[in-house]
Amino acid sequence: MRPIRPAMLAFSVCALVATPALADDIRLFATGAVQHSVMDITAAFEAETGNKVIATFGTAGAIGKKLEAGEKADIVVSSSGGLKDLKALLVEGDPQVVGRVRIAIGVKSGAPKPDISTPEKLKAVLLAAPNVGYGDPASGATTGIHFAKVLDQLGIADQIKPKAVLRDGGILLMKEVAEGRAVMGFTQSTEINAVPGTEIAGYLPDALQLVSSYAAALTREGEKNNAAKALFARIIGAPGTAAFAHAGFEVKK
Repeated sequence: MRPIRPAMLAFSVCALVATPALADDIRLFATGAVQHSVMDITAAFEAETGNKVIATFGTAGAIGKKLEAGEKADIVVSSSGGLKDLKALLVEGDPQVVGRVRIAIGVKSGAPKPDISTPEKLKAVLLAAPNVGYGDPASGATTGIHFAKVLDQLGIADQIKPKAVLRDGGILLMKEVAEGRAVMGFTQSTEINAVPGTEIAGYLPDALQLVSSYAAALTREGEKNNAAKALFARIIGAPGTAAFAHAGFEVKK
């Protein structure tokens, strides 16, 4: 066996020291309502740890279908109802609530703000509007499914249908509002806050309101990934609480 020269040994040691530890990829699925907050949390986490977060965003229904079809994720942040449907894929125990949010009407920044403070006023605004935007119920959008029920309750579903602007989720919907293709959009208030060029004009009346609870859960796959567990702890901890509050969620202090 040939002896190892000191110079070669020194090079080998330096090479080992200079090679960083391989970072772990983290697969995260989340709904549009939490997208802005989750992106802020994960960006800081990636910068500090070197881990890479591969995020997939969509409606609660869409990400649920992806997971049930066999797509892998380490962390899921979705509506509490959506997570109940995924119970078999999650670590045992209740998902951790990160915040609650209400449905609001979003308009282009600077545009007049219609009065929707009562069911009667909301009905009048909807009938007078040239178009009305909301999440496509067929896409599994939580707010879209609820808003379709609101239209039925108000007795104007048939009148609104021809002028409805439907999009797969609130972020895409509010981009339509920001760019002038929809004069108003009904979605989670956090999704309105997340899109530049739009603002909240008001909230659905209490009698027609939906308060949605959003939660984070670690999957059985994620339980095997230490980096995923570290990110999950940040999402449900103080950094996450600050990010969700900043986005407009009602959070526990």
